[in-house]
Amino acid sequence: MKFSRKYGQVFLKNLNIAKIEVNLLNLSPGERVLEIGPGHGILTSIIMEKNVNLTVVEPDHRFYNEIILRFPGLNAIKNSFLDLNPGAYDKIIGNIPYNISSQIIFKLYDFDFKLALLMVQREFAERLVASPGNKNYSRLSASSKLRFDIKKVMDVSRKNFYPVPEVDSSIIIIKKNNKKIPCNPDDIIKMAFSMKRKKISSIFKNYDGPLKYKRPGDLSPEDFIDLCCYLFPERCQGS
Repeated sequence: MKFSRKYGQVFLKNLNIAKIEVNLLNLSPGERVLEIGPGHGILTSIIMEKNVNLTVVEPDHRFYNEIILRFPGLNAIKNSFLDLNPGAYDKIIGNIPYNISSQIIFKLYDFDFKLALLMVQREFAERLVASPGNKNYSRLSASSKLRFDIKKVMDVSRKNFYPVPEVDSSIIIIKKNNKKIPCNPDDIIKMAFSMKRKKISSIFKNYDGPLKYKRPGDLSPEDFIDLCCYLFPERCQGS
């Protein structure tokens, strides 16, 4: 079978790693679980043993057909996760394509879930967990930390995948932090990091607050909320 560059397809072949992933989900019978991109079903087969309410979403018709034949009665959706209507699940899991990892994280903002476990490119994981002042701190880091508590659990060698990718992977765990966001600063974060070498006062000309001499990479997620409330007080709830 040819692998699709469109879907960024690489597949986990180490069953022990797959078992570690599912065990980290700490599944309970009856929980609603969403699997993103099951591929050949290495995670699916283990999850199915846990007596949960599993839904899988798979855009590639070849793997979709393979999954529904292998697991009769499974709730399988032939679609990209990026085009899926946001829903509520107890747990979300997936060995996700490297080329749309950021888009998947942003999409998760709209989902209601208790815990998500994802296998991602190692460098991507380092960006996700990076703190202000770290060279890997980015728009993705700041925006995600507003909503999630993210932990890198372990690195996984590229040798555990086929075809063998050029990079290693990491397993990450994501939990909703339920922080109140009085002013959604996503557009401000995006603009700031597009000019990340400039000071805040140079990026936002009408800002004259305490953050004006700092650069985007020095600002915490909460700083961006403060910046949002300063620039757009009408958007700041409770102001």
